[in-house]
Amino acid sequence: MKANTKPELSKKWWTSEKPDDVKGAELEKALQAAEKALADQQKKSDAASVSAAIDALAAVDSAAEKTIKKELDKKKHKDCITVLEKYGDLIKNETKRLEEAQAELKKSGEEDGEEDEESDEKIFEPDYLHKMMKLLKSTGKELNFGFGLDTKNPEASKLVITRKGKPERLFKALKKTGDFSNRLITYGTAMPDPQDGKTLVFKLAESAGEPPQVLKLGRRFLRSDKSLKFRKLKLIMPGGQTFEDTEPDTEGSESAATAGAGSPRGGGKRLSQQERDDIRRKMAEMERRLEELMASHRVGV
Repeated sequence: MKANTKPELSKKWWTSEKPDDVKGAELEKALQAAEKALADQQKKSDAASVSAAIDALAAVDSAAEKTIKKELDKKKHKDCITVLEKYGDLIKNETKRLEEAQAELKKSGEEDGEEDEESDEKIFEPDYLHKMMKLLKSTGKELNFGFGLDTKNPEASKLVITRKGKPERLFKALKKTGDFSNRLITYGTAMPDPQDGKTLVFKLAESAGEPPQVLKLGRRFLRSDKSLKFRKLKLIMPGGQTFEDTEPDTEGSESAATAGAGSPRGGGKRLSQQERDDIRRKMAEMERRLEELMASHRVGV
């Protein structure tokens, strides 16, 4: 083990990296428990799993300190001691993430009422959607989703997210609006992509439309509102096949272009991302209305 090695919250890492003459059984046991607790937290993301993960991390920190004091020699195992001491910052950062998730779960429960039914009226409210997206982003929790696609005006598509019940209920709720046909409604469970914080993963209970179409329309919908927290979609089909949105995210380049725009003397006004998004929505709506107007006055030749 080298001094610049980064410790991992993994039993396998410790057993393969520890010095041959060091048992490290207590740390091994603590890491195994923490690894399982963190996996459960990622899967469930409820109050109990978050609390268990925090406790498991504290046990790792304690076990690492005991291993340094009782099993490692300051000269012989100098590098190993240096590495194990890094657990402090690693666990501190991971615990902070979990405590934020814990606070968000508590806040969500207090404001929405854990025992209250998520009514159809409530789940269609923009503020409620924003709250659920924030919950997804901060906790990594897997929630139910229903997504109705508006092919003419993607920004007007409907996304509903809930914590309770079954995803099929959201399909029925979207169908009941009369705005979407069966082939333009998809549903299942949603969660953040652990590899990319800007990507929202849809695990589909049933297919709806063509995956490339869902990705394209979903991208435009998500980017129309910054409060939705995500910028693109990843689809996991019922059979396990995966489709990812490979379209480059131009958010940064758009900001740079806007910053460089304006008069030669620098007197131009810089538009915020929200203002640019509003302009895009209005342009899309104008284009849709123009198409409808042209269609209604079309004369056969």
